[in-house]
Amino acid sequence: MAMHKAIKKEEGVQKMKAIDCLENALTTIRERGAVYKDSYLIHGDVMKALFPDGVQLKTSEDFARWGVLNMQVSKLVRYTQSWKNPHIDSSHDLGVYSFIQEELDRKHHTEEGKDIPFP
Repeated sequence: MAMHKAIKKEEGVQKMKAIDCLENALTTIRERGAVYKDSYLIHGDVMKALFPDGVQLKTSEDFARWGVLNMQVSKLVRYTQSWKNPHIDSSHDLGVYSFIQEELDRKHHTEEGKDIPFP
């Protein structure tokens, strides 16, 4: 993973200067870019395809559901960007976000008085 610049230690507490943070950020974006390529651009295309008429978010629930869906799409796009070398972390996270989404959907159905299709 990242080979970040050594951090100066003073009295047992790690301290970084702004320039150190910037150098670490450059290292991170180069490493992630090599794996995920331009996934952030593809992400926008996928969201537009899923919601061609846009989406309206008003409630906290709307934003929570959108946030989780956004993470699912992000993980799916990242996974496809590393097809030749499957990114297991993205697969794992995608599963986790799916169950978080199910929790939110169950809450929505319950509050709306709707039947929940699965036990």
